[in-house]
Amino acid sequence: MVVFGSAALLFTLAGGSVRAEEDTTGTAPIASPAASSAPANGSVFVDPLGFLLFGPTVGAEIGIGHYSVLAYGRWLDGGLLAKSIFLSGNGKFTFSYGAGAKGRYYFSRGLLGAHVGLAFEILKTRTEDPDPNIATSNLVLVPEAEGGYRFGFGRFFVGATIAIGYAVQAASSVDNINGGDQARYYVAKDYSTIYGSANLDLGLLF
Repeated sequence: MVVFGSAALLFTLAGGSVRAEEDTTGTAPIASPAASSAPANGSVFVDPLGFLLFGPTVGAEIGIGHYSVLAYGRWLDGGLLAKSIFLSGNGKFTFSYGAGAKGRYYFSRGLLGAHVGLAFEILKTRTEDPDPNIATSNLVLVPEAEGGYRFGFGRFFVGATIAIGYAVQAASSVDNINGGDQARYYVAKDYSTIYGSANLDLGLLF
């Protein structure tokens, strides 16, 4: 029994039912506040916008207070922009990927709202051209700064992020494949350039 002044409210749980005694004084009962859900400490997400840019992306995030750390990976072969940049002629991707990490600061707690951060990504590409029978490999390092906003819908969220940085080609090679002998006549393209990207993250908070 919980007593407020001269009013009494009796809650009895029996067989899943709840009974409350009426307030005979005419004073409205005081409702206790609903328990608020705990703020999120992590998330998992996918980025379908990658199909148009540098490949579909999946990632996970762990946060403490206003700060979080993310790790993600992307499949370059699934991105239209990645194909237009790295492929030419009859070339095709073999195993090519991107992997990166981000550190973020959220202006609100709970991994929602506006955020800024720093990121570092590694792009590893290998393309094969069946005409001269050569394979070209590139290792590109991309430090970048980002900013964005994440909208929450219960435990689900939609987030938009833009980033800018500089891609640095750290290594490259051209090799013969399938009995070819023309690799010595080719030089790998240098992909060092200003780098910009965008993300549309769909995810779940936990």
